[in-house]
Amino acid sequence: MFDPSLIFTNSLANNIFFDIRLPRAIAVSLAGASLALAGVSFQNIFKNYLAGPNILGVTSGSAFGASIAILFFAYNPYLVQFSAFIFGVIAVYIAYKLSSLLKSGIVGLILSGMAISAFFSAMIGLIKYVADPYEKLPTIVFWLLGSFVGLRWVDLGISVIPMLIGIIGLVMLKWVFNILATGDENAKSLGVDSKKLKNITIFLATLAASASTSLAGMIQWVGVVSPHIARLLVGVDNRKLVPASAFVGATLLLLCDTLARTLTPSEIPISIITSFIGAPILIIILSKRGVK
Repeated sequence: MFDPSLIFTNSLANNIFFDIRLPRAIAVSLAGASLALAGVSFQNIFKNYLAGPNILGVTSGSAFGASIAILFFAYNPYLVQFSAFIFGVIAVYIAYKLSSLLKSGIVGLILSGMAISAFFSAMIGLIKYVADPYEKLPTIVFWLLGSFVGLRWVDLGISVIPMLIGIIGLVMLKWVFNILATGDENAKSLGVDSKKLKNITIFLATLAASASTSLAGMIQWVGVVSPHIARLLVGVDNRKLVPASAFVGATLLLLCDTLARTLTPSEIPISIITSFIGAPILIIILSKRGVK
C-alpha cells in the first residue's frame, strides 16, 4: 500500500507527485470544470439541455487550429495550444458575425454555430487527408482524441489563465441564469440588460472551452453530461447548479483520466473513456427526466 509520507521523505516519490501527478490533476480538474461550466452556460442561454461547448463551433475551431499548427510546423506544444485557443475564439466570433447577418437572434446564432462547426470539421478532415501518414497524421489524430499525457507545470502557462477567467467569471454570474430564465422582458423590468449579459456569458464560456480544448484536445460529453448530473444533485437553481456543475465536471474528468491511465498498459485517449461513460449516463438521465 502506498504511504503518503513518502511524498515528503522520498525524492523519487516527491518528483512523481509534484512534477507529474499534481500538474496533471490540476489540468484535468480545470479542464473538466471549464467544459462543464461552458455546457451549463450554453444550456441556459439557448434553453436546450443538449447544448454543449461546441454549439457555437468553439471545439471544432480549436481542433482545426491545433491541426493546422501540427501540419505546417514542427510539433511544439505551446504553438499547438496557442493556435487551438485562438481558432476556438475565432470560430465563435465568425458565428456572431454570421448571426448578425441572419438577424434571427438566438436561433440565428445557433445555426451559425452549427455551420461553423461543420466547416471546421470538414477542414480537419481535409488536413488529415493531406497530412503525412507517418509523421504528421498520427500526431493530429492522437491530439484530436484528447489526452493529458506528459503535462508538466510549464504546459499550463498558456491555457490556465483563460480557463481561470472563464471559471471564476461564470461562477460569479450564476445569478444571471435565474433571471434570464424568466424571459428577456422580465429581465428588462428588473433592470437587467439580458443581451449584454448573454454576450458576456458566451464570451466567458468560449474562453473556458477553447482553453481547455487547447490544453488536452477534443474531450467529448463532459460539457453536456456534467450539468445533468449536477441537476440531479442540487436541483435547477443556478446559484447552486453552476458551481455544482464545475465540481461534477472536474470530478468526472479526473475519474476518466484515471481510467485512461490505468485500464491498459498504454494510455487510452481520454475522449474514448468520456464517450463510453458520458453517453450512457446522458441516455439514462434523459430517459428518466424527459428531454425538454
